[in-house]
Amino acid sequence: MEKCLMCGSKSELQNSHAIPDTFFKRIYRSNAGKAIVVPGGGDEPIHYSSDSWATNQLCSSCESLLNVSYEQYSIKVLRGKGCRIIKHDGGVTFNGITGKTLVSFFISVFWRAANSKHPNYFKVMIPEPWNSQIRSKLISKQKIPANLATVKVSRLIDRTEWFSLTSLKSLIIKPFFRRVAHRRYSFCFIFEGFLIEIFTPGLALRERFQGGVLGNQTKILSVPFIDIFDIPEMEEAMVEGYGKYVDGDVTFEN
Repeated sequence: MEKCLMCGSKSELQNSHAIPDTFFKRIYRSNAGKAIVVPGGGDEPIHYSSDSWATNQLCSSCESLLNVSYEQYSIKVLRGKGCRIIKHDGGVTFNGITGKTLVSFFISVFWRAANSKHPNYFKVMIPEPWNSQIRSKLISKQKIPANLATVKVSRLIDRTEWFSLTSLKSLIIKPFFRRVAHRRYSFCFIFEGFLIEIFTPGLALRERFQGGVLGNQTKILSVPFIDIFDIPEMEEAMVEGYGKYVDGDVTFEN
């Protein structure tokens, strides 16, 4: 028996996903069970994969706690259910949300990724004591203070119209990090057509009023648009991937 990374009990561990498996399944259903992987850097070619980036991590009780307490509700919101959505020129507004649940969901993805052994999450990390503090807040279902970790949400668009909204929702790339001011880091996830940034330590109070920043008390969230080609890390991966594709360097993974 191995030790659960969340509660510490010895148990048979579950096949745990940081980014929820339902996002991978939607992509795989529409692509004959596989998705195109565009690696960011190195000699690895573009390839097809059915890997959903899972590792043995949590016991069944902790897996259920995160899924029931945070994941189920948040997936519905991201897919436009359980709240009112208003589209406008600058982005999309979610009206009638439960901010605390969404914050905890996104940070639970961040925490799972940072504590995962899957190689696609190797750029995600949470140093101590923040790692233990986040774990404690998640398992006790307490609010995660914004000065510990702050969440910012943006909606992906492509102004060139090369990628449709459906295509953008099918993009999942390896999380990456950025160094920002005041010895702070931003860890970035892309799934379900959104760019999710987790700042740790959290943003200063004056910075939490910018568009897309999600708080525990948030009921109305205005999510700004961000063009995929305005995300340098994503543009680099896609340009590099395209170069490998036109050179015929494509393999298939079973």
